[in-house]
Amino acid sequence: MKKLILGMGNEYWGNDAVGIIIAQKLKELSPDYDLKTGAFTGIDFLEAIEGYDEVVVIDCILNTDLPVGRVLEFKIEDFTHHQCFSYLHSMNFAAAVVLGRQLNLNLPARLRLFGIVVDKKGAVGEDLSNNVKEKLNDILATLKNQL
Repeated sequence: MKKLILGMGNEYWGNDAVGIIIAQKLKELSPDYDLKTGAFTGIDFLEAIEGYDEVVVIDCILNTDLPVGRVLEFKIEDFTHHQCFSYLHSMNFAAAVVLGRQLNLNLPARLRLFGIVVDKKGAVGEDLSNNVKEKLNDILATLKNQL
């Protein structure tokens, strides 16, 4: 069984790096998973997940109503009402998966999407916020239990 941890984000953009950082740490604890990191959208996302049986996607999510560090799990169906096919590199997860299925690509049977709540996205050149840094071990433990 071919498995992938996909850490989403930009490592040079403050809290947007948390998906990449957690994915890298999770890979160290889960050697049976492959690891890919970056800012995958649209066709890039499909290329990254194609050929895997199971994919775990980790990204940040800005939600001021929930505590920083909370891990939320989503289903691809949670994004289906926001499909956009206007530009292949800007479509969301759901639109990419729908397109991939229509093209009969070898997409994972199990696709799990996790969002890590952050207090702000950050700016270019910033590090993780202190609030997110303080929660890294808790986030990692939560996701390790999910694998």
